[in-house]
Amino acid sequence: MAFDWKTLSLNKQIILGSFGISLFSLFLPWVDIQLITLNGFQQQGYLFLICFIYPLYCILSSKNHNALVSLTLGVLTVILTIWFINSKSVEIYEGESVNVSGSGLWLFALCTFAFTFACFKELNED
Repeated sequence: MAFDWKTLSLNKQIILGSFGISLFSLFLPWVDIQLITLNGFQQQGYLFLICFIYPLYCILSSKNHNALVSLTLGVLTVILTIWFINSKSVEIYEGESVNVSGSGLWLFALCTFAFTFACFKELNED
C-alpha cells in the first residue's frame, strides 16, 4: 500500500485526522462525575467508529469512494453522538438536570462534525 500524506486532498486529510483524534478521545473521560470518570472504551464509544471504516478504508487503499455514502455515515455518526451526549443527563433533586458528558465525548463530537464536513466537501468536489 503506497500511502503519501502530502498527495492527499485536504478533505481526505481531515477525514484521517478526525479519525485519529476520535480514536485518541476514547482514552479521555466520556462521563465525568466528580468521583467517577468513565472513558470511551468503558462507554462502548468504539462502536461509533464503525461509521468511519468505509471512507477510511477507501482513502488508505487509494480507492475511489462514494461521497454520498460517506456523508450519510457521517450524518448518522453526528446524530448518534448528539443522542449519546443527551443521554448523559442526570436528574438531581428538585427536577434539576445536569449533563455529565466528559471532555473526551465532546472531542469525539467535534471530530464527527469535522468528518461530516469533510465528507460534504468531498461530495461537492465530485
